[in-house]
Amino acid sequence: MKTILITGTTNGIGKVTAMELAARGYRLLLANRDREKSEALKAEIDQQTGNQNIELFDLDLSSLASVNSCADAVKQRCDSLDVLLNNAGLMCHDEVITADGFELQFAVNALAQFDFTLELLPLLEAATPSQVIFVTSMMHKFGKLDYDTFKGWEKYNGGASYNQSKLAMMLLAHELAERLADRKISVNTLHPGAVNTGILDGYSKLAQFFLRRIFIAPEKGARTSLFLVESEPTELPGGKYYVGKKESATHKLVDDAAARAQLWDTCCQFLGRDAALA
Repeated sequence: MKTILITGTTNGIGKVTAMELAARGYRLLLANRDREKSEALKAEIDQQTGNQNIELFDLDLSSLASVNSCADAVKQRCDSLDVLLNNAGLMCHDEVITADGFELQFAVNALAQFDFTLELLPLLEAATPSQVIFVTSMMHKFGKLDYDTFKGWEKYNGGASYNQSKLAMMLLAHELAERLADRKISVNTLHPGAVNTGILDGYSKLAQFFLRRIFIAPEKGARTSLFLVESEPTELPGGKYYVGKKESATHKLVDDAAARAQLWDTCCQFLGRDAALA
């Protein structure tokens, strides 16, 4: 039975994914920011699926201290981890600087997830062949990397910041895939589609009215996540980007080894980490 850790499961794609995997009998570790919502989800899973092999962890990706605390708690509870599904993410229309000094979207969508994954590598190595999955967005293709904005923009643009954060996630994930290629840990990314989730809450009521009628339901958005989670790591090559269960093309920077290495080194410096994997 696989042990699967999923971030961001209290609504949207993450909730659907958790419910589906619970119904299939997996051991789930659910890492969320809101403990009350996590408890409610656990009760709902128990009621609907009968799966009581669910553990909750507190994780606020806007705080690196919370990231490290959550990773430590997971390592205390588990000896190995078959799948890490980095599902959580956000879109922020107003600029926010975290307590650690980073622009919020870059911090949550890229830096913190990178840190969390590195912290859990020992558990993933103990379960090899294992896999790491990052839920990104097709909007990464419109992203540009401006290192000067990682700690705040001169003139904030929420859309540009979001696109950049997802592009940064893509580069870090694919560089991780390269560095773990000989360790039997498969690392892949996916675009779930334009999904009607809480990520639309920041839009105007008029925009939400139209977008929620165009975007797909979370049940459809979760399909690619479920496909990758239930695939055997040995069957899927690492360093791929999936859309609708199929490999897809990415931003040209994702294939640029020098660009990936530069961002990797920069993020390791931000985190106070050695750039070389142990």
